[in-house]
Amino acid sequence: MREVTFNPIGVVRVNLEDESVKQSLEGVEGCIEIFEEYVEGLEGIDGFTHLIVIAYLHKVTREQRRVLKVRHKRLLRLGIDPGDLPEVGVFCTDSPHRPNPIALTIVEVVKREKNILYVRNLDLFNGTPILDIKPYTLDRMIMDVGFPEWYIKLKSKVEEKIGGKISNL
Repeated sequence: MREVTFNPIGVVRVNLEDESVKQSLEGVEGCIEIFEEYVEGLEGIDGFTHLIVIAYLHKVTREQRRVLKVRHKRLLRLGIDPGDLPEVGVFCTDSPHRPNPIALTIVEVVKREKNILYVRNLDLFNGTPILDIKPYTLDRMIMDVGFPEWYIKLKSKVEEKIGGKISNL
């Protein structure tokens, strides 16, 4: 097997405990600090409203990397019955427990100050290493998206429970 290594380009900064970030349905406000040697890579980023952030989930254990089937357990706090949560492959979810603990998240840019990107909708813990950033551009937007039946049913149950629409599951 070949080893792959990455060097972080920055780090997440949030003034919240991990549990508060974990409990947030829409993400939290925070910032992404880009290391000085990579600041030039931010040239031209001003004006993008959203960014795709790729991060290394540094708190995932070796045991959690072996997980291949999961349930959307974060929905339990909304009052969803555990029996209504289907067990699915980890690659069908945003679970951090996966063979390669790499996160992909889309954040809204509030402002930039030099090497600091202030963002909303962040679902990463304080200290999470950032591997890459890409702009969310028109060529990445997909309008005609399909979902499996289990996902549609689960989304419907969540919306019924909270009495409104949700944008993410």
